[in-house]
Amino acid sequence: MRARLTVFLVLAFLVPLHVSGNPGGVGNGLEDMQCGGACHGDANQNATSNLGLNIQPAESVWVGQPAEITVRISGIGIEHDMDTLGIFLLSTTNANGDIPTSHGWEILSDGMGDTNNYIEISMENAPTSFYSHTWVLRADEIGTKTLYVAVQHGDVSGSPYFGISQAFDVEVIPIPENLQRLDPEYSPTTSRDIGESTNLCVETVNASSVEIEWREQSGDSIQVATSLEGDCWKATLPASIDANTIEWRAILEGEGPTQTTPWFSLTSIEPRWEASEMALNLQSLAHIVLFFGIVLLLKMPRKDSSELKKYEASSEVLIQENTGPPLPADGLPAGWSMEQWNHYGDDFLEGQL
Repeated sequence: MRARLTVFLVLAFLVPLHVSGNPGGVGNGLEDMQCGGACHGDANQNATSNLGLNIQPAESVWVGQPAEITVRISGIGIEHDMDTLGIFLLSTTNANGDIPTSHGWEILSDGMGDTNNYIEISMENAPTSFYSHTWVLRADEIGTKTLYVAVQHGDVSGSPYFGISQAFDVEVIPIPENLQRLDPEYSPTTSRDIGESTNLCVETVNASSVEIEWREQSGDSIQVATSLEGDCWKATLPASIDANTIEWRAILEGEGPTQTTPWFSLTSIEPRWEASEMALNLQSLAHIVLFFGIVLLLKMPRKDSSELKKYEASSEVLIQENTGPPLPADGLPAGWSMEQWNHYGDDFLEGQL
């Protein structure tokens, strides 16, 4: 009985849980540099990565406008053989609070359908020893800002590796007053469900016309029709039938030189499973009640089966002792009850009554 209850308890805790693991990595996210030392094991066991690390910002980084920040990594398959490469875009090397968003940057796109500073890339089918990846950032103030790129990965030796680049200075410059541009508050959509088209509403300043084009990654660009409603230029990007990533950009015309935005990544994904916070809290409470209920049940004293048998036997004896003699052929004496017969029947037969 106790064994069955124990199995039931284990299943009750395990079955309702929806857990998704990240084999070979920790998954994309907002991560400080300290993750590069601890996310995959003991930081003291890390070896130094020999990969070449470089950052190439856009030619002009205007304040309040999206700018491409391209990370370039070399030596893959030459310096190290790996299955997965983790890449950090950092603003300091303090190992705490060094995400770019902590130092005046807004991450508009990580090129993976989200706005993270840490991503993981599969190197299984990497065609060359060189890899580049682009983030789209927006600076909130004029001046010099510093960025770093860091990596973590494994190797055929089985050891964890971590490496970080030198500091790269990015000069954020003021934007000319009448230059056509995106609205400083505009943020592009980074992901959508498979099968859904995307209706863009690109808000601009001082733009007399806007063209919008999209492409599959590294493919030919395709222009889509646009229409103006107020300061919003509307366009529709076609739906995707499977999980993939497309890119789109806007070309702005106005009084100043033509302005072209970075390529914004838009990833189509399977619909995400969402859980109600209240439902999860109730489920946790039910687990607690179930656990304590079973503990109390297991601690209840159990009756000894031998004592139970003795009790049953004594009950039978009492029943037999309280049963009177066989009834006369003509039945109970007149006016007698069965209870009286059981107690005084013997005396009646002996002629004493």
